[in-house]
Amino acid sequence: MKHLYLPIPLLAVTLLASTANAQTAKPRAEKAARTVQTLLGPDAHTRPVMEHRGGGNDECATATMVTVTSDCSGSIALYAAPDATESLPAILCNDYTSPEARDLWFSFVATTDITSITVEGTLTFDAVIEGFSGTCGDLVSVGCADATFPPTTPVNTSETLSMGTDVGETYFVRVYSYWAPPPTEFDFTLCIVGVTEIAPNDQCTGADNQALAVDGTVSFTGDNTHAFDTEGLGMASVWHSFTTTECLNVVVDYCGTAPVFGNAFISLFSGCPYSSFAAAFSVDTVTCPDGNVTIYYSNLPAGTWYYAVMQDEANDAIGPYTINVSATALDPGYCEATAETCDEYIANLTVGNINNSSECADGPTVDYTDQSLDIYQDETLGITVTNGPAIYGLDAVGAWVDWNQDENFCQENEYVAFTSADAGQTFTGSVHAPADALVGTTRMRIRMTYNEDPKACGGADYGEVEDYSVNVLFTTGIEEFNPLAWSVFPNPSNGDMTIRFNASDAKVVIELFDVAGRAIHQSQRQLLNGQQVDLGLAGKLAHGAYTLRLSSPEGRSEQRVVVQ
Repeated sequence: MKHLYLPIPLLAVTLLASTANAQTAKPRAEKAARTVQTLLGPDAHTRPVMEHRGGGNDECATATMVTVTSDCSGSIALYAAPDATESLPAILCNDYTSPEARDLWFSFVATTDITSITVEGTLTFDAVIEGFSGTCGDLVSVGCADATFPPTTPVNTSETLSMGTDVGETYFVRVYSYWAPPPTEFDFTLCIVGVTEIAPNDQCTGADNQALAVDGTVSFTGDNTHAFDTEGLGMASVWHSFTTTECLNVVVDYCGTAPVFGNAFISLFSGCPYSSFAAAFSVDTVTCPDGNVTIYYSNLPAGTWYYAVMQDEANDAIGPYTINVSATALDPGYCEATAETCDEYIANLTVGNINNSSECADGPTVDYTDQSLDIYQDETLGITVTNGPAIYGLDAVGAWVDWNQDENFCQENEYVAFTSADAGQTFTGSVHAPADALVGTTRMRIRMTYNEDPKACGGADYGEVEDYSVNVLFTTGIEEFNPLAWSVFPNPSNGDMTIRFNASDAKVVIELFDVAGRAIHQSQRQLLNGQQVDLGLAGKLAHGAYTLRLSSPEGRSEQRVVVQ
C-alpha cells in the first residue's frame, strides 16, 4: 500500500513537491502524523464554557471579523459548524484533499508582518485551515494547514496556519473538518495572533547566502526558537541558502548541534518563494557521531539552493543550531537511479524511430542503450510514455538527455517535462536538441515516479527508470529549401491537401507533426520539379494546427498548416 510520505527511518518529515492533481481521500490512518507549532499554552485543553457562535458566516461575504490579539488568552472563540455548506472545493493540503469542505469564514486586519491562526478541534472535528488575501470576489489562497489527524484517545487536535501579512490589510480564513469519516462533533475554537517575536530568517527572503565551491564547506548558525511556518512546509522553520556554479554532490549535516536533530526536512528548494525542489539521494543518522541528521544530494545542478531548518519538537531541538554544507565533484560516469516497486512503469516509449514496449522491472535502471533515436541539432521530436496498468493519479514522468556529453544530467536544457491529458495513462513531451548539442552518441534517461517529481539520480519507492541512446546529427552545412520551393494548398483545409514541389528532382521525405511534436503522417516519394502530391487525410486529423515538413539531400523546410 502506498503512503504519501517517503518512509525514511527516523525522519518524521520529508517534504514532497506539491502537485496539481488533487489527492483522493484515503483512510486517515495512513496520514503521517506531524507535530505542529501552535501558540497554545500548557492549559490549552482546559477551556471555559462559551456561547456557540457562527452559522451566519457560511460564505466569504458574510465572514465573521476576528480581532487580532497578542496571544490566545482572551481571544479564543468557540464556533459550531453543523449547518455549514461547501462554498469552495477542498484544497490539496499536505498531500490530502478532503471529500468535502463544509466551511465557515472569518476575516481579520493584520497588525504584524506574520499572523498566526490556530484552530483546535475535537476527536472527530479534524480541522483544515486555508488563508486568503484579496477580496471575496478575487481571493488568492496563500496557505493551508492540515498536518494532524484525530488520535485514538479523546483529546483535542490543533492546526496552526502562519501567514506573511501586510499591516492594515484584510485577510480571510476558512475552516472546515476533514470529511473522512464525517465528524459527529462540530465545535472548534479559533484565535488569531499577531506575531511580534520573529526569527530574522523566518522567511526565505531573510536567508543568509554563502558561496559553495567544489571540495569546500560552509557553515550556518542560527536559532529556530521564534520560527513559524510562513512558507507552508507544514512545520515551523528558518532558512539558509548557498550558491554553486557547477553541478556537484552536496552533503548537509547537523553534526555538533545539541539537542540532536533526529528529524529534518530533506529537500533543497529552488527559488524564493520556491518553485521546485531537489530531493535527497539518501539520509542517515549514523554519519554524525552524535546521531544528528546527514542528508546527501547527488548531481545537484548549479544555482542558488534554499534549505529550511525545522523546529524538531519531538527531540526538543528548538534553539541554537549549526548546519554544515559541503560539496565534492561528481563521480565519473552516469549516476545510479533505482525504483523499488514498479506498480506504475514505462509500458511503452515512443520517440523518433524508437517504439519500445516492455514489462515492469523493479530495481536499477533498465538498460535499453542498444536502442537509439536520431535527432538533428536544433530539431524537436515528440515523445510519448504509456503508463503500466496500475494508474494511481499521482504518477509523473521526466526525461533527460545529456546534450553536452559530460555524463551527467545537470544542465537546465537537458530536462524534458511531461504532461498528461488522461489522468496519467499517457504522458507527452518534446525533446529538443540544442543548436550546440555535441554530435555523436549520448544518453537519454526516462523515469516514472509516484507522488514526487522525477529526478535523474537516486532511489524512489515506486516507478521505473530506463536508459536509451541518442544519436545527435549535424545540421551545419545543410541549407534550408527556399520557402518558395514548395507550397501547400488549400490552407486551411479539411485534411485533404496538395503539395506542389518546385525544387530540384530528389527523393523527399514528407512528415506531418501535431502541436506536441508527434508524427501523424510520414511518407517518402521520388519527386520531380513541378510535381504535385496529394495528402488525403480528411477525417483522420483533429481540428488544429500542424507542421508539414519536407526533407531531401539538399535540406529541409517546414510550413504551418491548419485543419478545420
